[in-house]
Amino acid sequence: MVAGSVTAASAEPKPEEISGRVSLNENIDQKPAAREPGEWIELATPTPAKHGTEFIMVGKSAGELSKLRIDATSGRTYLVRVKVYFDDGKAKTVRLDRALHPKRNPSALVDLGEPKLIDRVVITTETHTKGKYALYGASSGEELVGSR
Repeated sequence: MVAGSVTAASAEPKPEEISGRVSLNENIDQKPAAREPGEWIELATPTPAKHGTEFIMVGKSAGELSKLRIDATSGRTYLVRVKVYFDDGKAKTVRLDRALHPKRNPSALVDLGEPKLIDRVVITTETHTKGKYALYGASSGEELVGSR
């Protein structure tokens, strides 16, 4: 008679990178930062395009925005579309279908019309590219400062 014991090996799963960007800031009643009309503010730091879809929480603290700018920060990024969810519950989808590269084609502009508060922005990119992009927003202004 043979007696044996079975031991179960367990390994902790490797931490995986989440493909969405969600704010952990619980302070919902933030006041908008004071800025000049047309001044660009950073809404998302350089983000890898390999994730495919990123959810960028904007919120009231950014103030009302009428334009978005997506800048290539490194490598090649292929933008598919941008979907903007406004604070009033409405949404706007803009199909871009274009490649960005820091030196050749550095930016894509999205006109949102009248300035509105933005709840979140969803950016979809092709996952096979190794580029990174950053997101900026601006309120209306005759000439947008820092446009590229």
